[in-house]
Amino acid sequence: MNKAIYLICAWASALQFGLGGPVSAADASAAAGHAAILNVAGTYELVKRVMSDGEEIVPPSISALYTMIHGRGNLNLFLKNKDGTLASESTISRYTLTASEYCEWIEFTVRKDLDVPGVSNEAPAVTKHCSPITLKDGKIVFEPAGEGVVLSFDADGFTATAAGQFVDHWKKIR
Repeated sequence: MNKAIYLICAWASALQFGLGGPVSAADASAAAGHAAILNVAGTYELVKRVMSDGEEIVPPSISALYTMIHGRGNLNLFLKNKDGTLASESTISRYTLTASEYCEWIEFTVRKDLDVPGVSNEAPAVTKHCSPITLKDGKIVFEPAGEGVVLSFDADGFTATAAGQFVDHWKKIR
């Protein structure tokens, strides 16, 4: 479960996008047609986590807000462990999003009882900060480099899928 919790925090840190523009003139018209999808700046609230066994975890057992705007992101996550203790993360990051790739860097993070017991301000080790994006069924889809979670955004919010572990459902609230 700790790895799953870590993954949700790591991908959430990676969710900070803004439309960075097309990578070439040939991509300009395609990117312009998808600008509404690519520009996912806003504030999102975690509505529920669905575990691989079908169990749903909802507030107040899990709660998170994620804001991304102008190349900056802020995540605050709280999760009640099965023993009643709280795990949490607060992360500040920066990001870019182009018509072909998403890149992110963690500027500061504090994690409590997520990937390791206790409190840590160590960001996950990532050697490659960028990953390719695709447009699928009107959604922007990508797997942040080194995180093992697939993100899928539409106009109403996004899902984050850690295969075999959970799917988080986020709603855009502003």
